[in-house]
This record gives sequence, structure tokens and C-alpha cells, in this order.
Amino acid sequence: MTDVDTLPSTKSEPASAISTAINILTSPSEAFAELEQRPTKLFPMAVVLISMILVMLWYYTIVDFDWFIDDALTLSNIPEDQMDEAREQMGSMSQTTFTAFGILGSTVFILLLWTLQAGYLSMASALNGDKFRFTNWFSLILWTALPYLLSTVGMAVTIALSPNGQLSAFDLNPLTLRNLGMVTNVDTLDRIFSQLDLTIIWGITLTVMAYKQWLQSSWIKACAIVLAPYLLILGVWAYFALT
Repeated sequence: MTDVDTLPSTKSEPASAISTAINILTSPSEAFAELEQRPTKLFPMAVVLISMILVMLWYYTIVDFDWFIDDALTLSNIPEDQMDEAREQMGSMSQTTFTAFGILGSTVFILLLWTLQAGYLSMASALNGDKFRFTNWFSLILWTALPYLLSTVGMAVTIALSPNGQLSAFDLNPLTLRNLGMVTNVDTLDRIFSQLDLTIIWGITLTVMAYKQWLQSSWIKACAIVLAPYLLILGVWAYFALT
């Protein structure tokens, strides 16, 4: 009769959060194996959000507020006859209030985005009948967001190199496609390139890799499932940009 205590464990020893973070960037398959067993969330969520909040707080603290308002209105393509009214509305808020709303809005947006991404993948899992649930996908989405820390570092460097405070929000992140040279005369596409950066693409690529590994699927299926909502959104934006 076999002693149950002598049977090998199906789970490996838990890795530290730091080890998992390093593996996400350098050895993703090991990180995915760890997250499959233990879908942790607090560490990546805290690291990404706190770093983002600190950089945004620094930006709004040093930016020339009057110049920022004029720059934001210029980039927003508001009709000339409405410019004075819009400037008055923005100027009625103090820089502190504007900072609070900016940071709160960005934090809520990114949390909502993570939730929607995990919700979509959990629905795909439900339809597929696999073992992965919302908690698994939410953990994965949080960990694959860690490359965004490179954008945060880039933004900090940009702020440090702009002591006069006249730094546009569109120029803040040096890793956006727009700031890397992808410039177009189409306003909608230009805004897409202003928001999409290399670390976002990196994070999405990691999600595709994790899906393939967890579900033992083909690359085609992993790409189709993970990229479908992104391609749909980009397709809609491109349609309205070109019509």
C-alpha cells in the first residue's frame, strides 16, 4: 500500500513576488507557471498604480498650469468660438483640484480597463469550458502590466528634463508610438499613436503567451482570443478616422 505522504506534490514551492516580477520580464513561462498555481494580485497592482500616481503627481506639480490649459485646448480641436468658454471652465479649477481629478480619473480608468480585460477572458474561458476563472485572468492582467513600469520611468526622465514646466501630456511618455516617430495627419490615428506605447504591446504579447501556455492552444487561437477586442476597437477608431 502506497503511503500518501510519499507522493510528490503537484505544486512547486511558491516564488516570491520579486522573483515572479523578474520572471515576467525575463522568463515569462516560469512566471506563468507560478501564476497558474497561485494567482496573486496585490503586488503588481500596488507597484503599477503607486508608480503611476507618483509620476502623475510630479507632473501636475511642476507643469506650468496656464500653459497646460492652453496646450490641452489647442490639442482638443475645440472650435474657436468655444475656446474662451472652455478656457474659463478649466481655469476655474485650481491646480490642486485638477491634479486630484486627473489622478483619480486615471486610476479608475486603468482599474476598469483591467477588469474588462479579465472579464472578457473569463467569459472566453466559460465558453471554452476550461478551468480558468476571473481571478486567474485578473491576476494575469495585473502581472502582464508590469512592463508599463518602463513607461513610468521614461515619463519621470522626461519630467526631470523639462524644468520650465512646459511639457505637453502628449509628450510625457517617450515610448508612445507617436513619440517614437509614428506621426500622421489624421487626428484620430494620431491620438491612437499618442496613447499606444511599446510597453502596452509588450503586455498584450505576454497575455497571448500566457493563454497559449495555460490552455495548451495554438498561436493562432491564442492570438485570436486575446487580440479580438483590441482589433475591434482599433478597427472602429480607424473607420471613423478615415471616413
